[in-house]
Amino acid sequence: MGMDADGPSGSERSTSEEGAGERTPPAGHPSAARVVTLFEDRAEVVRVARVEVGAGAQWVAIGGVSVFVDERTVQARAVAAEGAGAVRVTAARVRWRAHREAALGREEIDALEREQREASRRAAAAELARDRAARREAHVDQLLAKWAQALGAVPKDAGEPERIASWRAGYEALDAALAEALGASADAREARAHAEDDARRAAARLREGSRERPRFEAVIEVEVHAPAPQPVEIELTYRVACAVWRPEHLARLSAGSAPGADAQGGRGAVELTTWAAAWQATGEVWENVTARFSTARPSRNAEAPILADDVLQVRRKTELERRRVVVEARDQAIAAAGLDRGARAVDEMPGVDDGGEPLTFEATEPVTLPSNGRPLRIEVARRSLPAELALVLYPEAHPAAHVRATVTLDGGAGSRPHPLLAGPVRVARGGSLIGRARLDFVGAGEPFELGFGVDDAVRVRRTVDEEHDTSAITGSRKIRRKVKLSLSNLSSDTKRVLVTERIPVSEVAEVEIALGEAPGWTLDEKDGFLRGQVELPPKAVKTMSFSYDIRASASVVLPF
Repeated sequence: MGMDADGPSGSERSTSEEGAGERTPPAGHPSAARVVTLFEDRAEVVRVARVEVGAGAQWVAIGGVSVFVDERTVQARAVAAEGAGAVRVTAARVRWRAHREAALGREEIDALEREQREASRRAAAAELARDRAARREAHVDQLLAKWAQALGAVPKDAGEPERIASWRAGYEALDAALAEALGASADAREARAHAEDDARRAAARLREGSRERPRFEAVIEVEVHAPAPQPVEIELTYRVACAVWRPEHLARLSAGSAPGADAQGGRGAVELTTWAAAWQATGEVWENVTARFSTARPSRNAEAPILADDVLQVRRKTELERRRVVVEARDQAIAAAGLDRGARAVDEMPGVDDGGEPLTFEATEPVTLPSNGRPLRIEVARRSLPAELALVLYPEAHPAAHVRATVTLDGGAGSRPHPLLAGPVRVARGGSLIGRARLDFVGAGEPFELGFGVDDAVRVRRTVDEEHDTSAITGSRKIRRKVKLSLSNLSSDTKRVLVTERIPVSEVAEVEIALGEAPGWTLDEKDGFLRGQVELPPKAVKTMSFSYDIRASASVVLPF
């Protein structure tokens, strides 16, 4: 049976323990992590240790715990072996220990000492070789001096070819011996310099490695009561910092999907794969653990926020402001929840990127997450969804058409899918990655759009003609703009393209915007978007055009 001890009874930072029944090694009993749940800024670890306990009350220390453990979250549970007596847990606490140790281990220090001794031996051997070469060089110099002295004492009639050849051979032998001695001396000096450099580097690394540094360790001590000596499995649950995760997606458009290839548009499938990019630097060993990834925020304040006063101030317009209206032009980002179609599984907009409801994803296989601070990607979800494909063209922004897929996050009949969490997404068409994008939160049952790169076969050329007219009597101004688009299809297939343009939207009564001739266009009067469908035959060119007027009174100062 087991019992939870929720909350510690205190923390200790000493290196010894007072009290009877202490049966704990200094470093604590070894343990292994079984389940790790990663949150946005921390992780919850379930760790298990198997220990032998004696009869009565005793403290048992469990090692393998990070120094960043949150003592307030420690819970302990003891499970006795089958057929043994009940074991109770009455308290749990965290003890931090600090001691000094060398930066390198004993084996590494021994290897550096051997390397230093070997370098010193090579330097000494090189010095002996240099000394021998120097003595050889001095001996050869003495022989050359004696050769010159003997040559000066030769009788004048000693000009026989044999005698000359003998003197020449002696000089060449001495010269070769001198060159050999000089070379040996240079090699010995170079070898000694290299050996001394190696010895200095080894000594520097040895000094650095032998320097003692403080090392911090933590153990969780659990007080257990056992009726008799028996093996016990102690399960610890706690939270620790320095571990995070973030969602990441891959959207792959299936091969063979042809957007806009006919007059009916295109349909295809998008495979969405979600990874949990997780990394930890807790110092713990997480090998073959059950990894879970939660969107819950245990540290977030659950209280309602306090509202503050929003003070508005008014003032009278100046004489110049009453006589003149200054108009500014700006680009407005239009946000539409759900793309104005489809339905969320929740009625209200989510307060956080998990839809307002904490979600938990679990890896399909055991995971080993090293404590090196480097990200590890773990697949947590994969789904294939039908998509409506279209070629979209925004001539004002880009001269090429883009492939757009509209997908509805639906789990099928009778099932509710997990929402898609906000995060970076890599997009691919078939087996080729074509770019990166960002995916916002997508609720269950909500449609969303993904771009899959450009279609080079469809191009557009955009021209704008502008005419200005000012009334001589009233001073009112009129600006007429005519936009002309020339679309071309360079492929051998028929393409159907959705073209989107825009006209200004006035927010003041002194400025009026009127759409003129716009055959084939549909106007969204609220946001000023013009949309038109055009079908392009193979190797064909088509033109589209529209015009609009901007009328302003004489008191208005336009930005153009």
